[in-house]
Amino acid sequence: MQAGIAAGISTMLCAVAAPATAQSISSLAQQAAAGREEVEPPRAAPVRPPAEAVPMARIPVAAVTLYPGDVISAGMLAQREVSDAVLDRGGIALQSSAVVGKSARRVIAAGQPVPLNALVDVTLVTKGVATRIQLKDGGLAISGYGMPLDSGAAGAIIRLKNMDSGQIIVGEVAGDGTVWVKTR
Repeated sequence: MQAGIAAGISTMLCAVAAPATAQSISSLAQQAAAGREEVEPPRAAPVRPPAEAVPMARIPVAAVTLYPGDVISAGMLAQREVSDAVLDRGGIALQSSAVVGKSARRVIAAGQPVPLNALVDVTLVTKGVATRIQLKDGGLAISGYGMPLDSGAAGAIIRLKNMDSGQIIVGEVAGDGTVWVKTR
């Protein structure tokens, strides 16, 4: 009868100890008979921590190589995902609207983020090149040509020499390259 009990215990231990490390049935029976049960729990496979997600952002990059003087259009840009570490360095355009309509000051390689210090406003009036000047004051409208003494982009205040009178005048560059003179 004792042999039958030992066989029953060893059968139960085998069922319980199946996931444990390999042990012989006789050693399990001896441990049960001794009153101690030292069955090791199954070891879990090492769990690899999930790769940390790196925050990404989409920024405009040059789709083609941009050369000095190129006026940048939307077709010359593409979007690329970059890590926040690139954004933290600063100094790059985050939106296409900050780049389109500007002129490249130096070479910007294709696929590279667009540095803000590589952009300038498009020069509409060039020093030494005759340009149209206009004056409007109430019902009075006068137009003529002047010789710019400064170069300027839209919105810039520049000095010009009136070609008719030789006087130095000051005006604001309009988006079409005309310089609007204001009365004092």
